[in-house]
Amino acid sequence: MKKFSIFLGMLLDAIAVFLALYLSAVVKFSLGIFPGTSPISTHIIIYGCFASIAYWWTIFALTGAYRLHWDRSWADEIRMVFKPVVAGFVILSLFSFLATPQASIGRWIFFVYFSLLNLFVYAARSFSRLLERRLAKKSLLQRNVLIIGLGKSAKELVDYLAINPSLGYNVIGFVNPPHPVDNPAITEPPKGEINDISTLAEKHGITDLLVTIASNFHDDILSLLLPAVQSGIRVKLVPDLFDVVAGHVHNTQILGQPLMELVPDRLSFWEKLVKTTGDYVVSLLVIILGLPLWIIVSLLIVIDSRGSVFYRQKRTGKGGKVYRIFKFRSMVTNAEKTTGAVWAGKDDARITKIGRLLRKTRIDEVPQFLNVLSGEMAVVGPRPERPEIIQELRTIYPFYDKRLTVKPGITGWAQVNLEYDTSIEDVSRKLTHDFQYIENQSLFLDLEILARTVLVVLTAKGAH
Repeated sequence: MKKFSIFLGMLLDAIAVFLALYLSAVVKFSLGIFPGTSPISTHIIIYGCFASIAYWWTIFALTGAYRLHWDRSWADEIRMVFKPVVAGFVILSLFSFLATPQASIGRWIFFVYFSLLNLFVYAARSFSRLLERRLAKKSLLQRNVLIIGLGKSAKELVDYLAINPSLGYNVIGFVNPPHPVDNPAITEPPKGEINDISTLAEKHGITDLLVTIASNFHDDILSLLLPAVQSGIRVKLVPDLFDVVAGHVHNTQILGQPLMELVPDRLSFWEKLVKTTGDYVVSLLVIILGLPLWIIVSLLIVIDSRGSVFYRQKRTGKGGKVYRIFKFRSMVTNAEKTTGAVWAGKDDARITKIGRLLRKTRIDEVPQFLNVLSGEMAVVGPRPERPEIIQELRTIYPFYDKRLTVKPGITGWAQVNLEYDTSIEDVSRKLTHDFQYIENQSLFLDLEILARTVLVVLTAKGAH
């Protein structure tokens, strides 16, 4: 039913887009309002209307429009229509100018089309949202949720959801909070403990966690994040005295019930699809087109010092999964045989001569494009860290696991702004940049990071 609702929403958008352009063309060419305008064949207008459907579907999809939106407010829906339409018109205007600089669409007809498109698409979305709520009310469209907590807030929330079935939240049960509740308001036996979330999510198809424990228990809230991400579910908090760190939570509403949502991934499905496709394309291009250079680099590594060309090392990826990265070897063989896992110093004697150049230009990271092709990494994201070092970082930074809610990357916001880590103190600055990236993910930010990475490589203004 979820797929049907999304498909219906796309169909309604298509009708709205078609009508907006068709009526605009009628106003422009058939009503005689604009003297001197040459008539256009109806067939051409219809072909243009169908072509516009594909264009606007792409724009709307890239902005995350095609997902269930039954819990959006009317104001949110206006924003979700207006912003993509503005972006789409900017792109249309730019391409029109590049194609025929002398052409003029006409300010009034431009305004008519813009207004009709906003009006019709908003009407389509409103109808779609009302239909989704009707289906939810009949239990034909639901989201399975677990409520964390057994106190008064949990009881108030479940009562609210019960009298608002159109929200489509099907409460599977309750989970014991990390701290005991003195006077539990929920008498129903809990489904399990916090550690059981992943198992319960798989068993019951959980899509959301609704957290009602006191939100000033920061460590407890953060402890829910990684298991939820591993299971692909969303975490929403009933607000209390929660310390809203700038950019770390996103305010949302389920109709009249305000919640705070921990957002581990800012990208919509279609944005993630574009990002993933781009990762594969970029990786293949770098590996194939740069093959002659990588062969030369391999020869220089072998000539410079004894040992293998590549270096493999355990790293921790999304959801805490451990995997092995590939790198061009930039240190002597068995560099950590006596020291164990340590950071490389600024003038580290273990780094080879060619290794210094490779690290300075970040070329030593190139083999990790193989990790991207295997799905373990992305081109852009926080750099992956070693499991043993992460254990140390968790004791210093209790919120470190939030860094594991996205795929690690070959390059990232921290890498184009800061140097390599050389000590535990450097991690704090890196974490700030990594969290900035996680909370502000976008395709445009990825493009900026890629452009700045290319500049680092070409100018050799990289880390020591």
